Amino acid sequence: MTIIISEERMMRMKKKLLLLTCFACFPAFSTAESASEWSLSGNIALTSDYVFRGYTQTDGDPAIQGGFDVDHSSGFFAGVWASNVESDPAAPVNYDGANVEFDLFVGWKGDIADSGLELTAKALRFMYPGTDFSSNNSNEFSLNLGYDFTVASLRGSINYSDDYFGTGTAWYWDTAVMVPLGPVKLSLQAGRSDYEHGGDYTDYSMGVSGELAGFGLSLSYIGTDGVPEGCITRTCKERAVFTVSKEF
Repeated sequence: MTIIISEERMMRMKKKLLLLTCFACFPAFSTAESASEWSLSGNIALTSDYVFRGYTQTDGDPAIQGGFDVDHSSGFFAGVWASNVESDPAAPVNYDGANVEFDLFVGWKGDIADSGLELTAKALRFMYPGTDFSSNNSNEFSLNLGYDFTVASLRGSINYSDDYFGTGTAWYWDTAVMVPLGPVKLSLQAGRSDYEHGGDYTDYSMGVSGELAGFGLSLSYIGTDGVPEGCITRTCKERAVFTVSKEF
């Protein structure tokens, strides 16, 4: 039996086939393009002491830390980071019943024209689930500028909080220089905390970092200066901190 298909019907069939082929190809192309624009990374670390701006957050005890970051090719990024903290109200620095800190952040990072300067703008939320004082949950907004001189890189940041852990407005200025020396990197850092109701002080650190068998290793010497009434406890005294980390 012979089947005769008219020319008009043949043309309609060809158009449908072409349309179906386009629909089949488009999602694959779109998915591949979308996947290439986004990236997901993670990190985990074990440190001998969680020190933040010169003050121990774990009463001198070790901490397990880690987080996840999502980055877009446009420079947009967002992520979450967590660490154990001191919860005992009897400790000089504690979080009133909370034993975990969660940080949520979002921001943008990119080059400023052809200047070689890299700008990072970030909004961050400190959260302490289970704390007896909700004022421990705070916001902070920061701007960071960095420049790579090849033989060394320099960065500086300014951070602002509208209500820093319930103490009112606060500013934090920070600068650091990193110098690569073969397989390791040396770093020097200094920061200044400025609070609305007093208590201003300076923190500083010196460190060396590198990689071994796929793990990041760092050793830092951290201290403070100008703390009102001095460091009457070990919370802000000079100390050495060793950290092992892994990125994936």
